Amino acid sequence: MNKKMRLQWLVPAVCCCFAIACHFPRCTAPTNPGARVVRISDLKPTDSRLMPDYFGDKKILRGGVVVFKPGQTAHPEPRHVHETDEVFILIQGKGILPIEGVEYPVKTGDVAIVKAGEDHHLRSSVEDPLVAAWYLMAE
Repeated sequence: MNKKMRLQWLVPAVCCCFAIACHFPRCTAPTNPGARVVRISDLKPTDSRLMPDYFGDKKILRGGVVVFKPGQTAHPEPRHVHETDEVFILIQGKGILPIEGVEYPVKTGDVAIVKAGEDHHLRSSVEDPLVAAWYLMAE
């Protein structure tokens, strides 16, 4: 392929990639530090932090992964709270995350934030059970 043919192919390809990138949610939907549930594609990670706009340089205290049974609710006790913020990354499935009595629908690719002291109980759908990574932030 000669230089002219490569240029004729390269310019449209670059323009096409630029157009696609500008329609990607990360370009058009800025991170909202007050949001409860955001798409993972909306986050602006650094080389060492997934959610710097939300937590700055805070580190993860502990965490894990939960594979829910159909319809399962985490934490059967009437009130479940933590002394630090908790983050859920929904890896698979759909469900509801009630926070202080407000129900937030969640699905694969969502990142949900529960602030310290807030009652919450993640609940899986029956049809499409959840798999969720969770972690507690250090204060």
